[in-house]
Amino acid sequence: MRRVSLLWMFTYNAPKLGLGVHDMFFNAVAGLFLRDTYHLSNLAIGFLANERSFAGSLLQPVFGAVSDRSRFRLGRRRPFIFLTFPVTVISLLLLAFQPPTWLAFLLFVLGPLALALAVVPYQSLLPDCVVEEQRGTASGIGVFLAMIGSVGVLLAAKALWEEHQALVFILISVSLGLGFLTLVAVSEPKAPQRTESSPPLRPFAYLRDVLSYREAAKYVVCYFLFWFGVGGITPFVTRFANEELGIPVPDTLMLMLALVLATLLFAWPAGWLGDRYGKKRVTSCGLLAFGLLTLVGSQVTSKELILPILLGVGVAQAVTSVLAYPLFTELVPAGRIGELTGVSSMIWSLAQPFGATTLGAAGDYTGTLRTVILGESIALLASFVVLQTVRAPASATRGGTSSARTLGTSLD
Repeated sequence: MRRVSLLWMFTYNAPKLGLGVHDMFFNAVAGLFLRDTYHLSNLAIGFLANERSFAGSLLQPVFGAVSDRSRFRLGRRRPFIFLTFPVTVISLLLLAFQPPTWLAFLLFVLGPLALALAVVPYQSLLPDCVVEEQRGTASGIGVFLAMIGSVGVLLAAKALWEEHQALVFILISVSLGLGFLTLVAVSEPKAPQRTESSPPLRPFAYLRDVLSYREAAKYVVCYFLFWFGVGGITPFVTRFANEELGIPVPDTLMLMLALVLATLLFAWPAGWLGDRYGKKRVTSCGLLAFGLLTLVGSQVTSKELILPILLGVGVAQAVTSVLAYPLFTELVPAGRIGELTGVSSMIWSLAQPFGATTLGAAGDYTGTLRTVILGESIALLASFVVLQTVRAPASATRGGTSSARTLGTSLD
């Protein structure tokens, strides 16, 4: 763990371009694809049109823990990344041919599953390599690049979707594959000696062990609520604009573009603000703004009002996305970062499809997608309330550096 250069940050974050393309496809386009090609219900679309995986999330803690303990010549993280992301690339290429419903269902499960596993060791490279006071900035660059990828896929979808859907799938596959291959140039530091004892193998004993990191546990609950709400809305944003506000489908993609551009432009400043003024403080502001804006958005009937609301949501999304993981890394011990990243990712990954499925079913029941947006706003405001109970290290509340590596030290 060391101070790193700007070049290192961009090299490490290069896969975020492909991840941004992939995630925006699921958030803005996959719901339309499943509706128009396979005529699925909101509940089924909510389950499938989500970049997070139910099955993959259950394996994330195992993947993270094994990578913590691995000692390969290539490193302890990269072998697991290179083992899994090609499965996602191949799944997306097969979807380009509009396979039968059963195979499309399988591919929509398998692709996100493999990517969910790849993301855990990839995320763990950040705290492995970067000191605490640079993690917000590094994460901000990652979100910045992800939003560039998101802009690219939205423009491509607008230009190609009606006539050349297959090209969109190929674009996603290529960008994701090339992005992860850049990690060949990211050298991993020597694995640290484990100072913490291995966690017990018994499920209930292991649960008690994980919950002993009380502040981290509360933070995970906070972001479970966050991802429940965000996951609940993402497959339905373009459809909400189309079905509730009467905006044509190509124009709904442009609305998503406005949201993404706002996130892109504020991503780097959000990381700097978190490092400078405290990650918890800045995250709290972002969560509160996110919740209030979506609450207003759930009741909007005017096409003219939706654009400024989405721009504000984009700024709030930048804050909450950029600082989520850097703050988490300051709440857990360095020797178990991969394992506990896997545990948190499992819970957060379960939250997204659970939120999308639950709120999608609520939309089916009420007959309006406004219910989905309202449910998201409630979840986000609840997330803000839970975050206020988290006692974060000094570096996370005031900005600056902190030597705290375990809970119970340097806490406000």
